[in-house]
Amino acid sequence: MTYWTPDGRMVRAMPDMHEYSRTQNGKVVENGIRDANLDKGWLLQKPDVLKPYCEGCDRWHDTQKEINSCIKKKELLTAKHAKKAQKELGVEGANRIETLESDMADLKKMMKQLITTVAKEHRNG
Repeated sequence: MTYWTPDGRMVRAMPDMHEYSRTQNGKVVENGIRDANLDKGWLLQKPDVLKPYCEGCDRWHDTQKEINSCIKKKELLTAKHAKKAQKELGVEGANRIETLESDMADLKKMMKQLITTVAKEHRNG
């Protein structure tokens, strides 16, 4: 099936049909089948008015100002979580990661040497 992104690109994909039911106060008020590709923001026909694509949220916005705001929010959120992770890891955690990276590099080097040695022995019979 042919879909269109809000920025005018054509996408060819199989329909992704899902059953759904909407409830209100514990009672089913609506149910049916929907195409989950439309949840991605894809459209069934080429849009008349194109919307710019946002690298920050992988969606589309109406204006470049909204895109700039979205990207800034994502950068702030990423920095906040990185700071929190660094605080939780602490100096000891950062040192552990560096040690693990070094150990992994050593293991890779040893594996390459072992493979090379086994291959030479195999060729020499």
